[in-house]
Amino acid sequence: MKLQIEQQGKMKIALITIHWCNNYGAVLQTFATQKILSQYGEVEIINYFNPRFQYEFDLIRFNLSIQGIKMMIHDILRLKDRNKGIKKFKNFIESNIKLSKLLTQHDIQTGATNDFDVYVCGSDQIWNPSIISKDGELDPIYFLSFAKKPAKKISYASSMGQHYRLTDFEKAKVKDLLKDFTTISVRESDAQEMLSQLLERKVFHVLDPTLLLSKEEWFEALQLDKNYRSQKEDYILVYRRSKTPLLKKAVEFVVNQVGKKVVIIDQAFKLHTKAYFHIRDAGPIEFIELFANARWVITDSFHGTCFSINFKKPFVAVCPAWYGGNRVESLLNLFGLKDRFINDEKDIYKLNVDLNYDSLEKQLQEERAKSIKVLSSSIVS
Repeated sequence: MKLQIEQQGKMKIALITIHWCNNYGAVLQTFATQKILSQYGEVEIINYFNPRFQYEFDLIRFNLSIQGIKMMIHDILRLKDRNKGIKKFKNFIESNIKLSKLLTQHDIQTGATNDFDVYVCGSDQIWNPSIISKDGELDPIYFLSFAKKPAKKISYASSMGQHYRLTDFEKAKVKDLLKDFTTISVRESDAQEMLSQLLERKVFHVLDPTLLLSKEEWFEALQLDKNYRSQKEDYILVYRRSKTPLLKKAVEFVVNQVGKKVVIIDQAFKLHTKAYFHIRDAGPIEFIELFANARWVITDSFHGTCFSINFKKPFVAVCPAWYGGNRVESLLNLFGLKDRFINDEKDIYKLNVDLNYDSLEKQLQEERAKSIKVLSSSIVS
């Protein structure tokens, strides 16, 4: 479905999100949000220097902890691949994302970004303190605390991840930070329910920005050749963020059922399961191409699930090891796909390896239109 959004003059729009990190979902959702917003005016991503992400593109990361030492060793072992991957991410960001100059929290709070008509925060887990903060606290910058009237403040698809059960202190803080927003929309249904009750106002549940662009629009926006295939044979794509026995068993089951070779995309030094091809240095462009041409997808990633649905791939979403999976479950429930979520080994053997997208495509178009309408009406009202 082509986006039908009329250019509304040359408004100046600022976006704050998680953009400067070695993560496919974060970078691609930034690009998609920028792409959608650019149809209303000139968009600039606030290049916020968040100490939480300052080491993301260091060739060898280190901090003084057991986990930090493990991370350093891992980076050394895959130094060549990490170097290639980081270069691809940086090149993608520099070529496709319009950034402001680098700004500290102090810069932003003292007026460095005061010349915009509209301020947008989202998507990604900008409201999850365990993701964006070293001290585990909410960061007011991601709540647009610095934006001054009469500029509009809009949240689009902001995510709390697992952190939607707020303390009383956090509730008071969030209530104050969101009190003068024009529109608030979030990415998960549990956050929508909680915030609606807390704020006593309408909070919208919308799609992740990566789902607002169709497969064809992704290829057009990134100027990709739709006939190009890095893998000449059909393959099962495994995109994983963690190594779990559950994911390994899911891979084994799908391989036995589908009978195709496995291609794994991750940034790990060692394989977790057998694969025909292990890609450890892919950039965002290769990520899109690999999803677009996959015969089947197995993932434990939220954005891996988004691109599987968007590109109409038979898939399974395995419950991630590091959180309870509410982000993925919320997305799957929206499309009536909760049977694609694997939370237990017994779920694997109930899986139907075929997935009919005839009705799902219509539903995706409807949800896409609703989400775009929420954003559009927020900006032009």
